[in-house]
Amino acid sequence: MKEMKLTEVINGKTFKIGDVEFIKFSEENGEVTAVAKDIAFRSQFGKNNNLKESSVLERLKNEFLPKIAEVVGEENILEHKVDLTSLDGLKTYGDMVSKISIPTFDFYRENVKIFDEYNPDTWWWLATPDTTPEHLNDFWCRCVSPDGNVNFSSNYDGTNGVRPFLKFVSSIFVSVEE
Repeated sequence: MKEMKLTEVINGKTFKIGDVEFIKFSEENGEVTAVAKDIAFRSQFGKNNNLKESSVLERLKNEFLPKIAEVVGEENILEHKVDLTSLDGLKTYGDMVSKISIPTFDFYRENVKIFDEYNPDTWWWLATPDTTPEHLNDFWCRCVSPDGNVNFSSNYDGTNGVRPFLKFVSSIFVSVEE
């Protein structure tokens, strides 16, 4: 492993922060968008399909984020907006701003070729709800299968994985394979 600035890592390639490997997706205005290569943990989504109220987000904020912040510094992890529009187009849940989240359906769709290179061997959650109580219910969540297909699962399914989504300052140093 060698150390280099995150800005030098090529989009679509991996880098490490501590013991977590991330995929670099894009860089714009000194901000790098990254998703964990592997799942961080398996979990139920939460009491409903709203990421803002989910146990997934709570665990990310309380367990995963501090581990990364300890290595790179909290100031080098940037807040980002997450659009929680449901798959059927309802904006019931609005947006949320956080330093950590999970990928949305739209982000997955826009970057499917990169994700296909790094699919874990388990289902994993997306932030996008299937629908909301405004149409039908608040328990169907979007998720991705090991072969890259997008499907849905109940918010109570505790077998799906969580892949953290973060934005970093591009000038931090990270580890890369030589």
